[in-house]
Amino acid sequence: MASLAAAGEALPFSDDMLAEMFIRLPTLEDLGRACASCPAFRRVITSHSFLRRLHALHPPSLLGFLSFSSLFHPAESPHPSARAASAVAEAADFEFSFLPTKGFWMVRDARGGRFVLDCDDDTGSTFTTIAVCDPLFRRHVVLPPLPQDLAAAVEQPLEVNGERRCDVFLAPCSEEEAEGEPEAFSVIWMALCPTKLVAFIFSSASWQWRALASSSWRDLNPAMPPVIKLKHSPLLCRSYAYGCFYWSLSEFPFRSKLIVLDVGRMEFYPVTHPSSHRLGKFAVVELGESRLGMFMLGDNTCDEYRIVQLFSASNQIHGEGASEWVLENTVSLYSSCSFNILGVADGKLLLQGAREHKSEGSVCISLDFKTRQVQRVRGIIHSGFCPRVGQYIGYPPSLSLPTI
Repeated sequence: MASLAAAGEALPFSDDMLAEMFIRLPTLEDLGRACASCPAFRRVITSHSFLRRLHALHPPSLLGFLSFSSLFHPAESPHPSARAASAVAEAADFEFSFLPTKGFWMVRDARGGRFVLDCDDDTGSTFTTIAVCDPLFRRHVVLPPLPQDLAAAVEQPLEVNGERRCDVFLAPCSEEEAEGEPEAFSVIWMALCPTKLVAFIFSSASWQWRALASSSWRDLNPAMPPVIKLKHSPLLCRSYAYGCFYWSLSEFPFRSKLIVLDVGRMEFYPVTHPSSHRLGKFAVVELGESRLGMFMLGDNTCDEYRIVQLFSASNQIHGEGASEWVLENTVSLYSSCSFNILGVADGKLLLQGAREHKSEGSVCISLDFKTRQVQRVRGIIHSGFCPRVGQYIGYPPSLSLPTI
């Protein structure tokens, strides 16, 4: 069949028939080979209608990490995504050279193949210029500035990363927006003021900013003083699951609290966390059937291993009748590494392990709690206590759709 197409002869199948055959191929690698075999196959496979069907059947894969200095770190062999990751690294512009050149652009977050960056325009302003980018297709949109009436609610915000006085991250769109416009996106802008937490959300569907309900620090943790005087953010370990973002609110003055931003309810509130455990490094995950999971790096170590725990609860962990967290599983990792959480992908915990002896090397791994399997993703991203990276989760270039 491929030789007929290469020779310019008509194939004995219509495009619709070819699409029905291709959609039944078991793996994305099979489709990639078919796509490369002849122009007729490529035309069918790369059509938007076919790729949308394909994406509905095959979830995207972790292809690598992008550090906030705009360096892409692809998954490496023997990881199953290594070939696709290498192709993305060659095809995409992770230096974002297609953005306007004025000022310094910083990567702030990544989700679904999109990245959000901001630029302070060399002014040091709290209200930076924000752009949402697709590095694979070299597309970007610059968001409108926050309206003055919303910006007036922000007073003396704290630094969140040593260079910015705001936190900017991507949020999933509602199901209605996603169905009506596959390229739709949302961005959350958040400031940590001395007396309150302020946030706004931007929707590409309405092209407008809206205010989320502000919360005082006392509402989130009664042990906190009415005015906090800190140089850095007390919010740590942002995670996302089931329409909510989670943070650890660091100790004031007792145990850390778990707080949530419910995007649907458009408000912040405290929630329960595993009460018998100190809330340290963690990441939340969707376990399915409305069950929420929390991976937690344990405090306890011994000479032979370090502990990672998985807790679960129903999605109702706030208010009356809130469910309790239950310890589901514990996995031991070798103590020759100190670990930092990089996030969650495909239900697996992503970790960077830094070995005590630099000569031994360091690696990024994924940890599957169902099988207890540890899989190497790539070598070390960079040294440091907690690497600041965004995940690139997507498809090989030939099977990708523009996200903007």
